Amino acid sequence: MLSLVLVLWGIGTPSFWRDESVSVMAATMSFDELWRLLDDIDAVHALYYLMLRPFAAFGGEFAVRLPSALAVAGATFGIAAIGRKLATPQVGLLAGLVYAVLPMISRYGQEARSYALVSVVAVAATWVLLGERRSRYAGYGLLVALLGWFHLYALLLLPAHAVVVLRRRGETVPWLASLAGAGVLLAPLAVIASGQREEQLFWLKVPGLPELGQLGVDIAGGDAAWASPLLPALFLALLIALVLLGIWNGTRSRRRGVLTAEGHREDAWAGGHREDPVAGEGPGRPSLVGVAVPWAVLPVVLSLLISQIHPVYSPRYVLFAVPGLALLAGAGLAALRRTPATWAVLAALVAFSVTAHLAVRGPANRPDDLRTLAAELSAQERPGDAVLYVPERFRLFVVVYGEPYRRLSALGPGSDRVWLVSRRIRGPEWEEDPRLKELKRDFRKAGQTRISGAVRITLYTRRIPSDA
Repeated sequence: MLSLVLVLWGIGTPSFWRDESVSVMAATMSFDELWRLLDDIDAVHALYYLMLRPFAAFGGEFAVRLPSALAVAGATFGIAAIGRKLATPQVGLLAGLVYAVLPMISRYGQEARSYALVSVVAVAATWVLLGERRSRYAGYGLLVALLGWFHLYALLLLPAHAVVVLRRRGETVPWLASLAGAGVLLAPLAVIASGQREEQLFWLKVPGLPELGQLGVDIAGGDAAWASPLLPALFLALLIALVLLGIWNGTRSRRRGVLTAEGHREDAWAGGHREDPVAGEGPGRPSLVGVAVPWAVLPVVLSLLISQIHPVYSPRYVLFAVPGLALLAGAGLAALRRTPATWAVLAALVAFSVTAHLAVRGPANRPDDLRTLAAELSAQERPGDAVLYVPERFRLFVVVYGEPYRRLSALGPGSDRVWLVSRRIRGPEWEEDPRLKELKRDFRKAGQTRISGAVRITLYTRRIPSDA
């Protein structure tokens, strides 16, 4: 409940940005129009767009972002359950609290895209994998298929699951069988998506260490939060320290064999005298470290390695790995052993995150402030004004606040004022696009450019003979 309240705080304040605009457009268009869109460019998001339709019917930022907020609440609950299963109830509680206060989680819990839903399915699949009954693999295979249908790159979770399965005797064959079933369900999407890769991922570059560092920046709130870097830096440093403490304590616990032969342990917070609150690995039982470290590390590392050949890495694409970090940080908090110290450190983590949470909820926090851009256009446009989109897909990006754009006509011979909706246009582009060549020849820039992230609007007026 706390995570849901936190992510609902200010959920409607930031403007929709380009990607969210496409989500809203896809979720509100007719099925024929949606099919054409999916056939052309966006098949990888088909399931999300269909799921979003009943929410988008209500309109507004709150309704369209609500599925992501609910997904964050579900993921938080699942993380707490996994922590309880692998360690103690206190580790589960603390891991859930850490996950809930991460600024990155609030950021994507307030986003009309599929990343938060990918995370909750990843958590659910991991929970099912950690069960005991062989029959669970039928449900696990369906969850893996669902994971892929929400985002194909989230299947990078599977190598982390492989690490867990290979350490459990007799689990490999049913696990592989469940993956084969999931592969059958995912095959149509994989075939279609492979043909749309260039349209989908043209913007990705080969990542290096700066891009890896950006993941840390995003976990602590994103670029806007780091305008005043002290608190985000302290937040990230404390989080990393807790993660390392959780790994160290879990590894030490396993070495010392803190579990009894039956795999049970005393609860360190319930009046017992055990020193180690994190479970080690018993017979057939994975440890928290053995599950969480591969979960947190392998998707990121594999994504970076694959991207050296075919760029697929973006911090938001590996959001589903963050639950692994939260589990380790929860274990680190529990490893402090004394309740006052644990809660004091958690309070410090929360305090260090406050400025980041405020930044995440700022009205212009997203990569584009399309709402303000539309308002400025509405205030300045006149009857008869025309519009030119360069590239043409920018028409999709502004449609979510489309009223002022709908009043603009297509550029034609009778147009005297033209609003150029575009990215930054450099010299060579003027020569390559015939529409831009015509605009430059017949019109002159007459208004100050209004910039919103990568989207900008610029007013051009027709040249008079003395201008030629």
